Amino acid sequence: MLDLDRGGARATFTAALLGAAFLLTLFLAVRAQVASTYHRATAEKVVRDWSLVAADELLRRTESYINYNGTYPVLQAISAERYPPDRARVAALLSGEEGQRNARLVVHSFRYTLADGRVEVSPGTPDAIRTWLVQHVPGAVAAPSSGDRKPLLATIDGREHAFVYLVGQRSAVGMEVDRNAIAPFVSLALTRPLLPKSLAEGRIANDAIQVRIADEGGHELFRTGGAFTPLITRRVDSGLLRGFTVETAVAARVAPMLVIGGVPRSPLALYGGILALTALLLVTAALQVRKERALARMRAEFVASVSHELRTPLTQIRMFAETLLLDRVRSDDERKRALAVIDQETRRLSNVVENVLQFSRGERGTLRIAPHPCDVAAAVRETIELFAPIAAGRNVRITFDAEESIEANVDEGAVRQIVLNLLDNAVKYGPEGQEVVVRLECDGAAVRIAVDDEGPGIPPRDRRRVWSRYYRLGRETDRAIAGAGIGLSVVRELAALHGGRARIESAPRGGARVVVEIPA
Repeated sequence: MLDLDRGGARATFTAALLGAAFLLTLFLAVRAQVASTYHRATAEKVVRDWSLVAADELLRRTESYINYNGTYPVLQAISAERYPPDRARVAALLSGEEGQRNARLVVHSFRYTLADGRVEVSPGTPDAIRTWLVQHVPGAVAAPSSGDRKPLLATIDGREHAFVYLVGQRSAVGMEVDRNAIAPFVSLALTRPLLPKSLAEGRIANDAIQVRIADEGGHELFRTGGAFTPLITRRVDSGLLRGFTVETAVAARVAPMLVIGGVPRSPLALYGGILALTALLLVTAALQVRKERALARMRAEFVASVSHELRTPLTQIRMFAETLLLDRVRSDDERKRALAVIDQETRRLSNVVENVLQFSRGERGTLRIAPHPCDVAAAVRETIELFAPIAAGRNVRITFDAEESIEANVDEGAVRQIVLNLLDNAVKYGPEGQEVVVRLECDGAAVRIAVDDEGPGIPPRDRRRVWSRYYRLGRETDRAIAGAGIGLSVVRELAALHGGRARIESAPRGGARVVVEIPA
């Protein structure tokens, strides 16, 4: 029946490994699909981002051309006239196709005389605009940046108006810009590629970019011939075109040139790795069957050892308790000795139970610590005092070497358990009548606890293995010394939870020295 149970356990474990291989394969397949979806989403985002870059570049160029190729020649022509001329007069002043294009930008013109602060406007200028110019032009001209031809933007009678001006020696001349006449300047901006030449080695021309510009009322002012999706809308919030909307889109055919890294690679190598990993899992399943028996034997020995460690103190407690209950003591000294044995074995029993509980929590992954500022020296000193009756049972003397007070941020209960386990090992495996030395020191970065005994020590080849669960030295098993092989594993786990470590060295007096370092 036992063999059947073991065979069932092995079969279950093998099935679990094969299930894990299947789930891993499924996970990677799903992951490949997710990666493909992610790359598509990334490509779409890259295309949208470059569409916005194209829109920003188009706006920058258009406003630059309006300023330097459009309004500046107009302002130069106006400045030569005695009074601010109207649009017809400006058209007469300018010649050629370029001049006529620039003249269409003029709605109204004005002049501000620096000497007397007088503002003159061209015929037909509405009173609301005249009033606004009289109120705001003097202040704008007097500003430190007034010569930069920066636009004056205003909302007059519920509509956006844009004015530009040029400051001369005696006066400043300006004009209201007709923003509906920007189409020729957008065409100028499109004579050069909108996207950087460094992108895709300059292979993305403007025919792969769709542009649509509408005024604040939604009326279309400019559109290119392409029709791509999705259109990315950018609302202009500053400059001559404030309130306008610009829609741009990049053709899908150039998307692979925009995505860094290009098209994702074939996942064949990934799936080859999956097959190799599945084979490794199957080999692991075969090896695990062999380890299962060893683990079952170690657990059986652990249960037997714990049972023995619990039975011995319980037997002592029961025997001396019956002696007291039946009043078989012959003197007060014998009564005190019986009570001392009961106290000693109760402490030992409590230590065993607490150690098993800590070990069980560690195996379940529920072992936790709660560091807080405390006096580590006081905690270790109290632990030694509590353990003293057990040590006295083997005529062992414990010496404590430490400063009066050492403050650190640790879990006090964990420190007590560490010291109890180290003392229990030192007393259990060392000779009777020995001296066990406990040293505690702190260098500011770490608290160091060291326990020296006078026992046979631990051979260097076994100093790493003794920290493993259930592991015991062969000589201790031969000597029939009670032990479950969990004390040092609990010490290591508690130290690791603090971010510390534990190690074994040779003690100066020939025994073993166990050192635990915990960050302070």
